[in-house]
Amino acid sequence: MEKRVISASEALTLIEREESHFWDHKSFRSKGAVIQKIAVALANSDGGEFIVGIEDSGKDAAGLDRWRGFNNIEEATIVLEALARDVNPPAPFSVEFLSVDGNEERGLACLVGIRKSESIHFTADHKVFVRRAAATLPISGQAVTDLTLAKGARSYEDQLLADYDKDDLAAEEELEFFLQGLSPSTSPAEFIRKQRLIDRNSGAARVSAGILYAESPPAVVPKRCAVKVARYNTKEQNPRREHLAATPLTIEGPARRVIDETISTVTSLIESVSVLQTSGEMAPVKYPPEVLKEIIVNAVIHRDYNVSDDILVYVFDNRVEVRSPGVLPGNMTLTNLLLERFSRNPTIVRLLNKYPDPPNKDIGEGLRTVVAKMAEAKLQSPKFAIEGNYFVVNLGHTPLARPHEIVMDYLSNHDEITNVIARDLTGIPSENSMKDVFYALRKAGKLEMVPGKRGNKSAWRKVITGEYKVELEAPSGDVTGDPINQPQESSPIGEIARRSLKRLKPRRAVTGPARNHPCECGSGLKRKRCCGLSEA
Repeated sequence: MEKRVISASEALTLIEREESHFWDHKSFRSKGAVIQKIAVALANSDGGEFIVGIEDSGKDAAGLDRWRGFNNIEEATIVLEALARDVNPPAPFSVEFLSVDGNEERGLACLVGIRKSESIHFTADHKVFVRRAAATLPISGQAVTDLTLAKGARSYEDQLLADYDKDDLAAEEELEFFLQGLSPSTSPAEFIRKQRLIDRNSGAARVSAGILYAESPPAVVPKRCAVKVARYNTKEQNPRREHLAATPLTIEGPARRVIDETISTVTSLIESVSVLQTSGEMAPVKYPPEVLKEIIVNAVIHRDYNVSDDILVYVFDNRVEVRSPGVLPGNMTLTNLLLERFSRNPTIVRLLNKYPDPPNKDIGEGLRTVVAKMAEAKLQSPKFAIEGNYFVVNLGHTPLARPHEIVMDYLSNHDEITNVIARDLTGIPSENSMKDVFYALRKAGKLEMVPGKRGNKSAWRKVITGEYKVELEAPSGDVTGDPINQPQESSPIGEIARRSLKRLKPRRAVTGPARNHPCECGSGLKRKRCCGLSEA
């Protein structure tokens, strides 16, 4: 246990730090059961920190007034007992007591660090908890079984590096940059030791340290661990070398920089791709910024670094593919991908989250955010797949609307549409599948084929609707005139009327009393059967 004094500004940083997947604060009045619960949850999840001695924000507690610690270390025994005695098995933890410079009367806050454990941890009443975002949640039954199966295997991020030790790590510029924003302030040597980034006996650094802070991780990690970005001028599923727009770009460096540079590079490439809009104009592809960020962050922090390959990002004419080495970790499947979470690299995930503006701020929300933002942008949901030893995310440029709606929207601005144009708009790859959409719209009375266009020039247009008045009487009013030879409107409906009139038999004009009325002679017969016979 260590005891040290921190500045008031550092104390305020801890006080105002938002609760998250890796951070929580508790009152010094918290009971042992509360301490057990948060310790168990962090150990069963990805590790993290919590501080005992900071009150919740309220009317009577704001700023430094929220710092209400223990009078002495002995009063904090309840915290130590909960961690070492009541949690079963004991959680892997470290403890540090902090006081505020010039405000020692506010007491000692107990800062507890919890590492992710290879075991399942229980509270004294044999309950299991996990951390989900800023919440501590109980699990039971099958969920505990799944967590047990996911535990036990050490991650490759914990392996030691042969030619990279604590001195090399302490001298890295990225580590210096990181520590400038860390509160309370810590020296490189102290941080490395507390975070278990080195082996205490040999001083060798771990893979996670190289990935996070080394100037060139591929130079110290004995596996390929960069990102390669390529632009292909094609829509084909299996592109060929001649489709490459340029030489693929390799991006390497500390994890934070790799994420930032990859997002910037991919965004530029995507905006160089123009796609047809329903308005008929070509416009650059645009994804919600959160989508690209979350997909790339997910690939960097959750990939399997034991697989010697780079993350591959391919930008096609109709989609973006991100291929991350390694299948899904632990208990994760394509079915529960948006419901559960499991970190293959908990140290990388946790320490990346400690940057002032962490790229993985919303832990556990990444892929759910991607799906939600694609829907908001009216784009189809991303596709997730396992292909060989890769987890693949496919982001299409396809609108969320049904193909039928897209076709009708295009025809609201244009006279006709071809199969090729329709496939570009809808993302449907098959010509025959696109025809099925046209046929369905024809059956619904919405579309018809453009007359005179056949084969590869075939096109479709909206069915002409509305009332058409066709003049059938002769201009002179002569009922004996031939309506077939009279001028008709130049329209499809007029032509149909002309053809129909050719099949009509001309009726003889009849004048005088109606033939079906009773005859005027009083015979009681209808006129047509009586006096009308002589007029026929």
